[in-house]
Amino acid sequence: MDVRLIISASRNLVLTFLLKEKEISEIKVEKRGKKRLSGSIFKGRVKRFAKSLDGAFVDIGIGKEAYLPLKAYENTALEEDESCPLPEEGSEILVQMKREPIEDKGAKVTCRISIPGKFLVYLPTSKKVFVSSKIEDENRRAFFKELFERALDEEGVIVRTSAEFATEEELLAELQKLRNTWKEIKERSASIKQGLVYEEVPAYVQLVRDYWNDVSEIIVDDRELWSELLAELESYFPELVGKVRYVKNISVFFKKYGLDKALTRLFARYVWLRNGGYIIIEETEAMTVIDVNSGSGCGDTLEDNALQTNLEAAEEIVRQIKLRDIGGIVIIDFIDMKNKKNREKLVKRVKELFADEGSKVHVYGITHLGLLELTRKKETPSVTRLLSINCPYCKGKGYIKSPEVVLYEIEKEINYFKGRYLEVRVNPALKERVENLIEKSNMRQWVSVKEECDVPLDYYEMFLTG
Repeated sequence: MDVRLIISASRNLVLTFLLKEKEISEIKVEKRGKKRLSGSIFKGRVKRFAKSLDGAFVDIGIGKEAYLPLKAYENTALEEDESCPLPEEGSEILVQMKREPIEDKGAKVTCRISIPGKFLVYLPTSKKVFVSSKIEDENRRAFFKELFERALDEEGVIVRTSAEFATEEELLAELQKLRNTWKEIKERSASIKQGLVYEEVPAYVQLVRDYWNDVSEIIVDDRELWSELLAELESYFPELVGKVRYVKNISVFFKKYGLDKALTRLFARYVWLRNGGYIIIEETEAMTVIDVNSGSGCGDTLEDNALQTNLEAAEEIVRQIKLRDIGGIVIIDFIDMKNKKNREKLVKRVKELFADEGSKVHVYGITHLGLLELTRKKETPSVTRLLSINCPYCKGKGYIKSPEVVLYEIEKEINYFKGRYLEVRVNPALKERVENLIEKSNMRQWVSVKEECDVPLDYYEMFLTG
């Protein structure tokens, strides 16, 4: 598989585009100069226990307390076992952030720390050896188990897919590197009272770490970032140093791969399908809801048309979820299908499309109401959220009061002050309608209308002038 990384930076943002076979697969966004939280390790203090939540709240020095699960989940399909031994209230604890604070929700942390590397993920608080399920060769799996059961001492590892063809020397050398990192983390922790101990690497380095074996080219348009990336590659991925290019003008690559259009489409609620159908994506604080609507017929029967549209929509929905980095609960309202086999075919296809994300995604199937349920691990706000702010007019609701409601309010307030001289200030789009209202109410001699661009569409200002 051909993988390319295009990294574009400004004074405020770093955008990283991951292309697979020249198609945009992922977009990562980071605010320059801001501390990376997700994946970072903190020294905190247990403030209080929450029995009803089977967890504790830990002060890690970022303002709002973080939630630490203490009891294993009964349904481990929802999330991996992140349970921790019961600490004492007021005790110090090392934790790793699994989910950043998002809107009103605080951060989520775990004491099961993991330090990812090129071939391994080091688990200093575990005693288990896990091998990626994508490594199917039983002899190779047995080799990894035997090697690390012999090499480890009260510690654990996850053998990544990229280790399939690594030598014993390479694996043991990386294990030692990761052990040294853990040693530095503990030493740093002992020297501070509270706060950030180990900051996760930038998003573009994380992508290199995940795809280094397939990367054919890395393009960077910022000299400082280019220098930092080269230093990282020389230490951990020396085979990639020759594949990094610094360019002053990255717009050529934006046009070539359609990156500018992809950024614009991230904000679109409507995404059109090839057959004329479309999907609507609505992100809320609780969940993301996606609706599928049919276009022109593409099957011999209504059921065939629904199946074909749903299968096409499933591909685009999975693509959009990955591009936008949507996490948490996702509910998809596909077109209704009566045939049970067709519903099973759709669920199977969605699982296949998410197969490369492993345990990060869990597809639960279709409910009695015909809604497909899935969860995707949420570590940070979605790309759309990171690149946008709430609309100052609707405050993020997505709708405002209609002109009829504003006119109703103006009419009632004018009548309340009847006989007094008034000035009404409205958005230019409403001026003519307000003037017509005043004319019909025979209030022209008492009320004047002034247009103000700063007045929102669903608002007005009224002043007594005499």
